[in-house]
Amino acid sequence: MADVSNINLINKTLDVVELLASEPREMGVSEISRRLKMVKSGTYRILNSLKEREYVYQNPINKLYGLGLKFYFIGSSVQVRLPLGRAGKEVLDPLSTEYNECFQLAIPYYVAGKEPTHILVYVSAATERVLSISLSAGLIAPSHTSAVGLCILSQMSDSELETHKESKLSRFTDKTIISWSALEEELNKIRDLGYAVCDGAYELGLMDIAVPVFDSMHCSIGAIAVCGPTERLSKIELKGLVRKMKRASAKIAAKL
Repeated sequence: MADVSNINLINKTLDVVELLASEPREMGVSEISRRLKMVKSGTYRILNSLKEREYVYQNPINKLYGLGLKFYFIGSSVQVRLPLGRAGKEVLDPLSTEYNECFQLAIPYYVAGKEPTHILVYVSAATERVLSISLSAGLIAPSHTSAVGLCILSQMSDSELETHKESKLSRFTDKTIISWSALEEELNKIRDLGYAVCDGAYELGLMDIAVPVFDSMHCSIGAIAVCGPTERLSKIELKGLVRKMKRASAKIAAKL
């Protein structure tokens, strides 16, 4: 009997997940219960459990529920094993060789109500330079402290950004943006320019330059960036570098 009960609970949990995935909007407990013909208290317990594990978020303003970006992370980890990771390697390795710098591909890893972060899904091989940075795929970093993170944030809608505004933006250096109003101003600038430059926001003397990456439907999936010491990257001709990175971004989209 216990096994049957557990299976029923799993099925009901998956029903909730699939319903939220099928709707382009957030939903309340009452509507979910009615649509799935479930007891309201049972629906609430399922949602609360999913929320605790970050598979579901609850909008702090209207108290409605939506799928959490942990599902995006899981889906992206599958994607890395398939075309995305391979596309990153094929496109970014030649750039890394040309500039002798580290290039990276990142995707969002956001949880509503928490400081926005991103995860690196591909990092080009270490350069031959004595002074270079050490990054690896799987690294999760705060998005407001790097160009690659800011590029990803710049592609979020106002409603998506709103779900994070109750969280504080951590300070790492005197150059870190810690005000949401200042962050939004920077994101507007990035949208206009089509690229981002971040110098010393996470660590003084460390700089990165990034452009967004879109899929074949022109939906944002992440960003690519070059990262290295400020002294070196600041000497690279910016327009030419950005132009090549945008071509690389288009090549990644074409491979997906």
